[in-house]
Amino acid sequence: MKGMSDPKKPAKAKKPSPDFVVRLVGGGVRPWDVSFRNLANVLNAVQRLVDQKDDDASEDFSRKRSDVQDAMRVLHLVDVKSGSASYNVAAPNPAATLKLISDVGDSLSRPTEVDWNYTTISSIRHLADSAKALGCEIEFRRFEKGKAFGGIIAKITPQSYREVARSSFVRGYTSVFAKVERVGGVTDMFCGIRLPDDPRKMVICRVTSVDLVRRLGGYIYRHVTLSGKGVWLRRSLRLLKLDIESCDGPKTGSILDALKKSHDAGGFAWDSVDDPATALAEIRGE
Repeated sequence: MKGMSDPKKPAKAKKPSPDFVVRLVGGGVRPWDVSFRNLANVLNAVQRLVDQKDDDASEDFSRKRSDVQDAMRVLHLVDVKSGSASYNVAAPNPAATLKLISDVGDSLSRPTEVDWNYTTISSIRHLADSAKALGCEIEFRRFEKGKAFGGIIAKITPQSYREVARSSFVRGYTSVFAKVERVGGVTDMFCGIRLPDDPRKMVICRVTSVDLVRRLGGYIYRHVTLSGKGVWLRRSLRLLKLDIESCDGPKTGSILDALKKSHDAGGFAWDSVDDPATALAEIRGE
């Protein structure tokens, strides 16, 4: 019957309106100069920035986003025209997305004062690399109907990552107690570890020798002490990576044996003390 829709036919999705613009700006930038690879790198970095998924520094197997949560963050290109090096983007949650990008833009103006997270830093690195490769700057602008471009809310330059990294990372030699979960690599030697204070995150470390890889392979799913050059986020002191140079395997033996050794080394002296609590108070000067 006329006027009735076919229940089997899916309803057409309404075309979303643009919320912001990603624009590649530079003296020599033309749309035909932007390769698929560079454009994909830019757009992937923008999506990762909005997702705030921490998946570059480590892997998180215990927390999985639902499809609904992912759909709330998926960006879409709209109104892409030939002859343009700008890209209109629609976001399912415009207010939250624009605020996040605006906050990043504000943070880039004062990088030493910001508590950066790794996901944002990683996204900025990919965008800055693309800007360097294309010889341009990448602008985020508000979309304003009837105008060529809205106001700039964030700008990534080829130097942006270097400025952020300079104030965000701490590097030095360290030792960590961690659980070994993955060892190997096809071309490079790597080891995946989990730290006791954040067991949900796997930190991917580089291993400096083949012999050390073989040794670590014998400690899968066991706790060991690893030493080498590490990189941390300055403010949170979260370990991002470690170049493993040495490994101390798990300690063997029973706790009873360890207590007996301590006792034999002098701990037996307490056997002759009538009131240990009073003796300790006197030692402390109480």
